[in-house]
Amino acid sequence: MYFGKASTVNRELLYNISKKRVLKGTLPRELCFYSPKEVYEALTSSNGRVKKWLSFISENYLPPPEKKILLLYPCSAVKPYHLSRSYKVLYATLDTLSQELRKKIHVVTVSEPFGLVPEEYYEKWTEWYDCPGLFEWWCRKNGVEYDEAIVSKSIEILASYIARYLERTRNHYTRRIAFIRTYTSSVKPSQSTHRKMIELASSKSGIQIELHPPKDIVEKIVQLRGRNAWDFYGVAHPFAQEYLASILTEAQE
Repeated sequence: MYFGKASTVNRELLYNISKKRVLKGTLPRELCFYSPKEVYEALTSSNGRVKKWLSFISENYLPPPEKKILLLYPCSAVKPYHLSRSYKVLYATLDTLSQELRKKIHVVTVSEPFGLVPEEYYEKWTEWYDCPGLFEWWCRKNGVEYDEAIVSKSIEILASYIARYLERTRNHYTRRIAFIRTYTSSVKPSQSTHRKMIELASSKSGIQIELHPPKDIVEKIVQLRGRNAWDFYGVAHPFAQEYLASILTEAQE
């Protein structure tokens, strides 16, 4: 059984929570997606902002010419992304690299439901969104039944748009790195929407995307700092960021 949209009362409570996470700009109510059905409808609406953005990125957007290393990074609950803890840590890591290397790295956010959001748009966007509706734990916690079939369809749509972008930029990037939650804190392959979107997009496009961090880095974090360290910090954990700096440096060589 599927409950559909969150109730009117719940939506107001959820919206007030979401709004607190937008530190700069606004949060239109129509850009809050609190159930699988709401996400799917946003992805398939011909006139909606989500669909227009997905079409723009997949069909028209071109990365800056100097950006040769694609770095896919998870979206954050806090908006804009670059004001979140995870992104502040990321940019601190990138600042440790040589200026020549930094200029080549193209940070692109992996987002539900906007697919890909290049870093050039972090400051340009004035209206933000909240989209926890594809997360099973979140739906169950907030009384919205999780519909796995609709979630799968949504991931398929997002992956198709990402695949088209990968195909169009086939000859642009020299390396493509996805730095996401590759494993759970029990060190099992993650079933996160980000991993599913990226793996499916890679398969559809035939273009390789490296998934990082590897299992041994996650194991190191869990063994030395505990499962909560990975659950809470994820790719922003210092050990993970040290590893990211090393693979980006190696990507230049």
